[in-house]
Amino acid sequence: MYLNRLFPKSYPSLDWIQVEISSYCNASCIYCPHFAYRKNWQNRYLPMETFRKLAPAFARTQLVYLQGWGEPFTHPRFFDMLRFAQKAGCAVGTTTNGTMLPRETIERLVNEGLDIIGFSLVGVDERNDSIRQGTRIKKVLECIEEIQRVRDKYGAAKPKIHIAYILLRSGLADLDRLPAFLANTGAEQTVVSSLSLAVSPAMAAEMVLATGKTEYEELKNRLIEVRDAAAGLGAEVHFHIITPEREGFHCRENCARAIVVGSEGSLSPCVMKQIPALGQNFFYLGGQKQLQQNLVFGHINADSLNRIWHRKEYRRFIRAYLRGEVPGSCRNCLKQFSDSLEPSNGSNAMPKQSQNWETLLRDSAGN
Repeated sequence: MYLNRLFPKSYPSLDWIQVEISSYCNASCIYCPHFAYRKNWQNRYLPMETFRKLAPAFARTQLVYLQGWGEPFTHPRFFDMLRFAQKAGCAVGTTTNGTMLPRETIERLVNEGLDIIGFSLVGVDERNDSIRQGTRIKKVLECIEEIQRVRDKYGAAKPKIHIAYILLRSGLADLDRLPAFLANTGAEQTVVSSLSLAVSPAMAAEMVLATGKTEYEELKNRLIEVRDAAAGLGAEVHFHIITPEREGFHCRENCARAIVVGSEGSLSPCVMKQIPALGQNFFYLGGQKQLQQNLVFGHINADSLNRIWHRKEYRRFIRAYLRGEVPGSCRNCLKQFSDSLEPSNGSNAMPKQSQNWETLLRDSAGN
């Protein structure tokens, strides 16, 4: 019965569609595939005519998120896309590095009713700038302050301000300062995530990966203390970190109720399988070099989203995902070991034999 609802004859009912409207970026964050794969990178703007082809899907989607592996505000028709998705009845959000938001753009975002704006950070001070090269934490904080000022000016509640914070091993010392920092920003929500894709050996060393239960419990307890301290200051913080053990396959990318559209109109179940770089590109984990592989089920320029969603290969992938089986293309992805530190509200997977992320890596090496 559930699969009948999941694969209706009409367009699927989705929680969100993430649309990479631009793969261009004006920054050079050293942990980002854009930086590591720059020789093979494909800089593209999603054409407006391609974006319009998503209209039937938008009508059955709760949230359209205008962001991928590039900076969304490089796209010259960002506001046209915002309005188009709004007319379909969707909430609309985006995540930015904060470098392209002058006051007049912020005024426009508030007046045109953008629902969510996220800002990417990797530190609580100027150390952020050395890692997220081309960006400045001071500028991000100024943008957040200006959004709050303009919201107050017009009596607006939107856009809600989110912070996407990457936790690196070299940044663990910042955790004690994080609650006060986040409280001072006034952001409505912060998600702190482990680095799950290391694009170089140096970045592999920055991954916060506990090697056993004891080490993980120590880290988890520390992060819960940080979360509770932030809550005491009025800041809402969520964590997505990598646990060394997991019962079954639990991916938090919501592949059965969300779709990622790449900047060339390609459809994938996950942003990690939609990296716009040609040729052979690699990532690193546990001292091993792994081939980065995309997973694309079709292109919106050649076929409708509905027809692509119903393709045999896509249905097979989602069924495996829902049964708690690790899809072959996901076997070496750490996102299946993500832990929110919160009580589970239901999983895509049925319990099965416990796995260790290092064991899984050994099993999938060379695939």
